[in-house]
Amino acid sequence: MIDIDKKIDKIEKNCLEMARKELNNIKTENNQISEEKILEKVNIYKDELAQKYESELNKLEREFNRNIFDYEMNQKMQVSNLKKTIIQEIEQKVKIEFEKFTNSPEYKYYLLRNIETVLSKIKSKKCTIFITEKDYDKYYKDISMAFNIFVDRIDNDNIGGCVVIDVQNKVSIDNTLKTNIAEKVKQISF
Repeated sequence: MIDIDKKIDKIEKNCLEMARKELNNIKTENNQISEEKILEKVNIYKDELAQKYESELNKLEREFNRNIFDYEMNQKMQVSNLKKTIIQEIEQKVKIEFEKFTNSPEYKYYLLRNIETVLSKIKSKKCTIFITEKDYDKYYKDISMAFNIFVDRIDNDNIGGCVVIDVQNKVSIDNTLKTNIAEKVKQISF
């Protein structure tokens, strides 16, 4: 019987040993499966985080670009407004200087040369010269005698110079100081 007890003991030990090995194998397999599942979930989570990061980065980049665009547009608008203001100030100063010039003795010579230049371009004696009311009061007789032509008035806002209109040939030349100043101001760029 001792042999049977020993055999049973031996079988029992073998069964326990096999059960331990099986348990260890199951534990190892379980640990591997758990690790794989955890690793899989971690990788999925990393991918989701990477996508969120990329999405947030793109969103911030678009917002940054939009803010830069808005800033640049605002700066360009401010520069443009400043240019307009400077040009308007220049135009006003030039107009004031020319208004002073129209009160000088040299202006009469300028006006007569101005009319002569314009009339040489028209080559017609059947036209009308328009000068400012102020010039009309001062130089009407001199102009009508010098050019033997009809003289009429335009508003003093034109500062000085003349407008010649040939109705018959449908020609008009505006050579007023106001128009000349406006043309020169249009050419200002910086």
